[in-house]
Amino acid sequence: MTYAKLKSAIKLLLIGDNELPSDNDQILAAIEMAYIQLASKATALKLLTTNNSSEVIRQGPGGTYVRMPELPELDTDELDIDRELCPALARIIASYVSREKGAIHNSEAQKILTSYESKVRVFLEEKESEGVFNDPEMYPETYASARVKGY
Repeated sequence: MTYAKLKSAIKLLLIGDNELPSDNDQILAAIEMAYIQLASKATALKLLTTNNSSEVIRQGPGGTYVRMPELPELDTDELDIDRELCPALARIIASYVSREKGAIHNSEAQKILTSYESKVRVFLEEKESEGVFNDPEMYPETYASARVKGY
Protein backbone atom coordinates (compact mmCIF):
# COMPACT_ATOMS: atom_id res chain seq x y z
CA MET A 1 0.00 0.00 0.00
CA THR A 2 1.29 3.45 -0.83
CA TYR A 3 1.33 6.43 1.50
CA ALA A 4 -1.40 8.08 -0.61
CA LYS A 5 -3.64 5.00 -0.33
CA LEU A 6 -3.10 4.87 3.43
CA LYS A 7 -4.27 8.47 3.75
CA SER A 8 -7.32 7.67 1.59
CA ALA A 9 -8.14 4.61 3.70
CA ILE A 10 -7.91 6.63 6.91
CA LYS A 11 -10.14 9.36 5.44
CA LEU A 12 -12.67 6.68 4.51
CA LEU A 13 -12.62 5.25 8.05
CA LEU A 14 -13.19 8.74 9.45
CA ILE A 15 -16.21 9.72 7.32
CA GLY A 16 -18.70 11.52 9.59
CA ASP A 17 -16.04 11.97 12.29
CA ASN A 18 -12.97 14.14 12.78
CA GLU A 19 -10.97 14.56 9.59
CA LEU A 20 -7.42 13.39 9.03
CA PRO A 21 -5.17 16.44 9.48
CA SER A 22 -3.91 17.93 6.22
CA ASP A 23 -0.52 18.72 7.76
CA ASN A 24 1.94 16.09 6.51
CA ASP A 25 4.12 16.35 9.64
CA GLN A 26 1.12 15.51 11.83
CA ILE A 27 0.24 12.52 9.66
CA LEU A 28 3.84 11.28 9.76
CA ALA A 29 3.90 11.67 13.55
CA ALA A 30 0.76 9.53 13.76
CA ILE A 31 2.29 6.94 11.42
CA GLU A 32 5.45 6.82 13.53
CA MET A 33 3.44 6.26 16.73
CA ALA A 34 1.33 3.61 14.99
CA TYR A 35 4.44 1.90 13.59
CA ILE A 36 5.85 1.59 17.11
CA GLN A 37 2.58 0.14 18.38
CA LEU A 38 2.31 -2.23 15.43
CA ALA A 39 5.94 -3.45 15.57
CA SER A 40 5.63 -3.99 19.32
CA LYS A 41 2.61 -6.27 18.93
CA ALA A 42 3.07 -8.06 15.60
CA THR A 43 6.01 -9.88 14.07
CA ALA A 44 5.95 -8.19 10.68
CA LEU A 45 8.06 -10.37 8.40
CA LYS A 46 9.27 -7.35 6.44
CA LEU A 47 10.69 -5.85 9.62
CA LEU A 48 12.79 -8.83 10.71
CA THR A 49 16.52 -8.22 10.49
CA THR A 50 19.76 -9.64 11.81
CA ASN A 51 21.26 -6.15 11.87
CA ASN A 52 20.96 -4.73 15.37
CA SER A 53 22.50 -1.44 14.26
CA SER A 54 19.18 -0.38 12.73
CA GLU A 55 16.56 1.09 15.07
CA VAL A 56 15.31 -2.00 16.88
CA ILE A 57 11.87 -2.16 18.50
CA ARG A 58 12.26 -5.61 20.09
CA GLN A 59 13.79 -9.07 19.83
CA GLY A 60 12.40 -11.25 17.06
CA PRO A 61 12.41 -15.02 16.56
CA GLY A 62 15.55 -17.06 16.04
CA GLY A 63 18.08 -14.36 16.82
CA THR A 64 16.41 -11.72 14.68
CA TYR A 65 15.28 -8.23 15.61
CA VAL A 66 12.10 -6.35 14.74
CA ARG A 67 13.27 -3.03 13.32
CA MET A 68 11.45 0.29 13.21
CA PRO A 69 9.74 0.78 9.82
CA GLU A 70 10.92 3.66 7.66
CA LEU A 71 8.52 6.59 7.32
CA PRO A 72 7.23 7.37 3.82
CA GLU A 73 8.40 10.58 2.17
CA LEU A 74 6.31 10.71 -0.99
CA ASP A 75 2.70 9.75 -1.69
CA THR A 76 3.98 7.09 -4.09
CA ASP A 77 6.20 5.43 -1.46
CA GLU A 78 5.21 1.92 -0.41
CA LEU A 79 4.68 1.55 3.33
CA ASP A 80 7.52 -0.26 5.07
CA ILE A 81 5.34 -2.97 6.65
CA ASP A 82 3.79 -6.22 5.49
CA ARG A 83 0.87 -5.48 3.19
CA GLU A 84 -1.45 -7.53 5.39
CA LEU A 85 -0.83 -5.12 8.27
CA CYS A 86 -1.83 -1.96 6.38
CA PRO A 87 -5.50 -2.17 7.47
CA ALA A 88 -4.34 -2.35 11.10
CA LEU A 89 -2.10 0.69 10.55
CA ALA A 90 -5.02 2.65 9.09
CA ARG A 91 -7.26 1.63 12.01
CA ILE A 92 -4.65 2.58 14.62
CA ILE A 93 -4.22 6.04 13.10
CA ALA A 94 -8.00 6.45 12.77
CA SER A 95 -8.27 5.62 16.49
CA TYR A 96 -5.92 8.53 17.25
CA VAL A 97 -7.99 11.01 15.24
CA SER A 98 -11.55 9.81 15.81
CA ARG A 99 -13.78 11.74 18.15
CA GLU A 100 -16.31 8.99 18.80
CA LYS A 101 -15.08 5.74 17.26
CA GLY A 102 -11.53 5.55 18.59
CA ALA A 103 -12.22 2.45 20.67
CA ILE A 104 -13.88 0.71 17.72
CA HIS A 105 -10.94 1.44 15.40
CA ASN A 106 -8.47 0.30 18.05
CA SER A 107 -10.44 -2.90 18.66
CA GLU A 108 -10.53 -3.69 14.94
CA ALA A 109 -6.79 -3.01 14.67
CA GLN A 110 -6.10 -5.40 17.55
CA LYS A 111 -8.19 -8.12 15.85
CA ILE A 112 -6.13 -7.75 12.68
CA LEU A 113 -2.86 -7.83 14.63
CA THR A 114 -3.90 -10.90 16.63
CA SER A 115 -5.01 -12.78 13.52
CA TYR A 116 -1.86 -11.86 11.63
CA GLU A 117 0.40 -12.79 14.55
CA SER A 118 -1.17 -16.25 14.85
CA LYS A 119 -0.58 -16.88 11.13
CA VAL A 120 3.00 -15.63 11.36
CA ARG A 121 3.67 -17.95 14.30
CA VAL A 122 2.62 -20.95 12.19
CA PHE A 123 4.80 -19.71 9.32
CA LEU A 124 7.80 -19.19 11.60
CA GLU A 125 7.37 -22.63 13.17
CA GLU A 126 7.40 -24.16 9.66
CA LYS A 127 10.57 -22.24 8.80
CA GLU A 128 12.20 -23.28 12.06
CA SER A 129 11.43 -26.95 11.34
CA GLU A 130 13.02 -26.48 7.88
CA GLY A 131 16.21 -25.26 9.59
CA VAL A 132 16.00 -21.70 8.29
CA PHE A 133 17.17 -20.34 11.64
CA ASN A 134 20.37 -22.37 11.28
CA ASP A 135 21.33 -20.36 8.19
CA PRO A 136 21.48 -16.65 9.13
CA GLU A 137 22.30 -15.71 5.55
CA MET A 138 19.01 -17.20 4.36
CA TYR A 139 16.27 -16.12 6.69
CA PRO A 140 16.13 -12.32 6.41
CA GLU A 141 15.44 -12.64 2.67
CA THR A 142 13.01 -15.49 3.29
CA TYR A 143 10.96 -13.32 5.62
CA ALA A 144 11.15 -10.10 3.65
CA SER A 145 9.68 -11.74 0.56
CA ALA A 146 7.25 -14.05 2.35
CA ARG A 147 3.50 -13.78 2.27
CA VAL A 148 1.56 -15.31 5.12
CA LYS A 149 -0.92 -17.92 3.89
CA GLY A 150 -4.58 -17.31 4.56
CA TYR A 151 -4.44 -13.55 4.74
